[in-house]
Amino acid sequence: MTVVRLSKVPAAERKTVLRTFRLSESLAGALEKEAVDEGTSVNTAANLIMGQYFDWEKKAREFGFMAIHKPVFRKMIEELDDKTLARIGREIVPASYEEMAEFWFQDASPEKILDVVAMRFKFDALMRAKISKEGDTYTVILHHDLGPKWSIVAESAARELTKRFFHVEPRITRGESVVTGRFTVHRRNLPT
Repeated sequence: MTVVRLSKVPAAERKTVLRTFRLSESLAGALEKEAVDEGTSVNTAANLIMGQYFDWEKKAREFGFMAIHKPVFRKMIEELDDKTLARIGREIVPASYEEMAEFWFQDASPEKILDVVAMRFKFDALMRAKISKEGDTYTVILHHDLGPKWSIVAESAARELTKRFFHVEPRITRGESVVTGRFTVHRRNLPT
């Protein structure tokens, strides 16, 4: 699944600039191998790698994200009861997304919250989000590889994010690896 960015892509992201820089032989070889493995050009591979670093990894590190091995994380999640997982999704996740929007965009408006969601899942190997909007109706789909217990967290977080920032009750379906939320926003419901 891919992420659909809701805000317009700035012109600076569409333009290219020619730069020349030196790489160690080992980095150049790794970059060339990455391009071959991904079936793309070295230039595209370099842009993707740098984009991932600046669009997410640097920001995530500044905000306090940390890497954890998937089996360890899954085991931690599996050991928690459903009520605790729902509370984490309801209390911790929305507050974190609001803080990320304020930190990175100096704006925690509903659209910026969705931009943070999109940014958060753009480079995650374990989770993908797809956000679409048709008229005033949003659909947010989260696909993950963390087991059914993680779906409890995701459902609770999606419900609370929608209620808190869009002031509507979403329709949510939850599966073992997919959580889908749909909600219609009437502009009169949003804070001014």
